[in-house]
Amino acid sequence: MDAYPKLRNGGGFELLKISGTTRSRHLIVIPCPNEGYYVRYLKDPQTQIGHSTVFIRPMQRTLNLDPACRSEGDNVLIGPNQKCVICGEEFPFSRIKDHSNNCTRPSQSSGEVQIELTTERASGSQVRFESTFTGAQGNETTRARNTRHSVPPQEMLPSPEVVDIDPTEESGFSDWRIAPDPTEAAKMFKEDILSQHATGKSLCLTMDLGDSAAERERAVLTFYKKANVEWACPLTCTLKGDPAIGDGVTRHFFATIMSKLQAGFEMKFVPGGTLLFEGEQDHLIPSTSHLLLESDFFVVADRMIGHSFLHDGPCLGGLSPAVLHVLFGGSPEEATIDIKDCVDLDIRETIKLLEGTAELSSEEKKLINELALSWDLPLVTCDNRRWLFDKLILHAVLGRTSRQVKQLRRGLKETLIWPLLTERKDTIPLLFPRASDLQCTPRMVLEKINWPTQDEDEDSEVSLEDSCRLTGFLRTFIEMASPVILGKLVQFWIGWNVLPRHGLDVTVVESNFPSSSTCFHQLKLPGHYKEYCMFERDILAAIWSTETGFGMV
Repeated sequence: MDAYPKLRNGGGFELLKISGTTRSRHLIVIPCPNEGYYVRYLKDPQTQIGHSTVFIRPMQRTLNLDPACRSEGDNVLIGPNQKCVICGEEFPFSRIKDHSNNCTRPSQSSGEVQIELTTERASGSQVRFESTFTGAQGNETTRARNTRHSVPPQEMLPSPEVVDIDPTEESGFSDWRIAPDPTEAAKMFKEDILSQHATGKSLCLTMDLGDSAAERERAVLTFYKKANVEWACPLTCTLKGDPAIGDGVTRHFFATIMSKLQAGFEMKFVPGGTLLFEGEQDHLIPSTSHLLLESDFFVVADRMIGHSFLHDGPCLGGLSPAVLHVLFGGSPEEATIDIKDCVDLDIRETIKLLEGTAELSSEEKKLINELALSWDLPLVTCDNRRWLFDKLILHAVLGRTSRQVKQLRRGLKETLIWPLLTERKDTIPLLFPRASDLQCTPRMVLEKINWPTQDEDEDSEVSLEDSCRLTGFLRTFIEMASPVILGKLVQFWIGWNVLPRHGLDVTVVESNFPSSSTCFHQLKLPGHYKEYCMFERDILAAIWSTETGFGMV
């Protein structure tokens, strides 16, 4: 009542909270105990308020919500008096800005006073500013408190220092916060983070191509399970058993890591393989495996995701929007959950029985009640049917993955990209895009290609006729390829399946099989092919060799 005195005139009040999900949202009254509402009662878990917003509603009157007018005698926060740097007078905190904009330096007589400010820069150049103020002594009476002050002669006044402020050199503020394009904002943020850690201890990741697939995966997981690592430090990747070096090797590592996250690891930590994210495309949710959770695998997963993002690598696509909503601070009760987000098909079919208004059979009620009781929810009735549907799907998708989401959040914070994602929400789709946004199309690839020119063909190892025929074969192959094949082609071309900002180069050479220089984004095609079917056979064999390293067709 002290904070809201108007409630005294409302004839009592009641508290309400939000109930239901996004599809059926409504307010319900919080039961009032005999003693009236009190803090301990509202915090009791049995009231099921938690972090929900509590609404106050008067019971007998409609109150005016306009703020009450304060009298002049009220204790209004106006701040301390501030001294004007031009005239030296003191003004209230709320009025100093307006005064400063209109303040003119007083003079002994009416007329024009010219103030010349000259500052010599380190380079020897001078900057001259001239300001002319015209005013009369009568205007001085308009100042606050109508007081006069003696003013020292002009020659005794200190000359203001002229300082040039470069916006790019301001400390404590980065341009990525205000960049209109989220892609450009993310680029600027990543460059800033990497430059700050450019002198840090280099991270070394080594993989032996002679090892089995499970052993190579174990080496990657061991690297990302290390604690207290500055993931923005320089990264050095080495492939034992392959002479390849440079940025192409780094891109190969990130392509391998992210493909394992997307498709699953071959190491069988759980029966049937290790799949960290389960479900349909664009409806993926973290696995509910207790073993993976207790092993902190989801911290490892988001270390991989954040590390790849820092180096412009592949991203994890297809996560459920409901999971992303909670991951970045949203309330589970406010998340929009699709029935496709429920991975377990048996649970999904059971929950779907509650949709609609058709009468449930005894067998259907048995299935629903068994599921509800296993999750400490009440039995189904005619009155709670819709409510039970919302509660079951909420627990199936978000309730059982809440700890996994916390681990994912922790992994993102460790890779230092959390400020970008929280302050620029429009960059979240860049880190977790939809599955359809990750697919390459023939047009996207063709627009990036820098085709051989006539000037280049003059110094080429092959004839102009062979060069034209092979580039025609490549164009035909790209136009007919599926998104999966195109992704593999780009990965073979540059090291990962992310199209570069700059172009893709093509050259026709004398060799036996197609190859690439991933560091230079260059695809090398042999000029000996006369038939398209032979070219297609060898290019497919080449692009599927990316799993085994470089040049091992």
